[in-house]
Amino acid sequence: MSDLKALHHGRGLRRAGVRGWLGPALLEALGATPQHSDAELRVALARLLARHTQALPRDLRELFRTAVGLDVDLPRLEDRMERAAEGMDRSVRVLRRRLREAEVLMADAILHQRASTNEWWDAQGWQWLGLDASLVLRDDAVMSLRHEVLALTAQPKYASLMFTIPGILPGDEEPTFEALLGFTILQVERTGPTGWRLSLELPRDLGPGEAVDTVIRIRVPRASALQPYVVLAPLRETPHARVEVDFGDSFPGTSYWVLNGVLPTDLGPVGTMPVPRDAKPAVGRVTCDFTPRVGLAYGIAWDQLEPKPA
Repeated sequence: MSDLKALHHGRGLRRAGVRGWLGPALLEALGATPQHSDAELRVALARLLARHTQALPRDLRELFRTAVGLDVDLPRLEDRMERAAEGMDRSVRVLRRRLREAEVLMADAILHQRASTNEWWDAQGWQWLGLDASLVLRDDAVMSLRHEVLALTAQPKYASLMFTIPGILPGDEEPTFEALLGFTILQVERTGPTGWRLSLELPRDLGPGEAVDTVIRIRVPRASALQPYVVLAPLRETPHARVEVDFGDSFPGTSYWVLNGVLPTDLGPVGTMPVPRDAKPAVGRVTCDFTPRVGLAYGIAWDQLEPKPA
């Protein structure tokens, strides 16, 4: 019961540092390990709660989902309870008693109706319908990354996305991430020297067959800090990918070439990739379309970023 009560604090499931506030009973019910990230824990917890609230009476289901923040994003439990009171035409005092009833039923269901813990961590319920990456290189570098995703099975609205930005070092100014379409960013975690994980919230839970477009913009303060390529290396089947780089006219000494199905391990640091004979001047906007295969990388590489003399 105490684990469930703790879910109501602050912004509920949207709070950062999930492992710090998720109680031991829920960690055990999820089958969580120390290797699971905050983003993975949030998604798995949302799946578990959504599954078990289905068996609650309708009013208790609505109340519990509102209290833990599954359906409503408000900063305090008091705010969410007032929202529930308005929608259910009940006083907050009455709903607090009803919330205790919902917690008892949820605790009993989680304790006695154990599903396979693999159910909470199954990430195979999504399919990418398309991947587009558009990079603008100037003094800084700005990438817009679009995913069209299809829910193959019922999915909670919490998800996570991994990024690798080769070349960014721990001492460099951090990149910034901005959600432009389809979701809200709840938390940004740096997973390694060049890796980031975003905890995301979609507008709603998705049913089987529902699709959603998402766009995120990433800004790197110094374009010269990047490794000289931008690639997509899908981990799931997708029928189409597009990569676009806008070089402008700022780098007259730069050449580019296409990377069409290379091994990610063949992508080396600056100066180690040979420039092919068919490399072309990197001027203006370059766009390439691909039919990708899982495990290979697709994109555009360049040999140098030498700014135009002032």
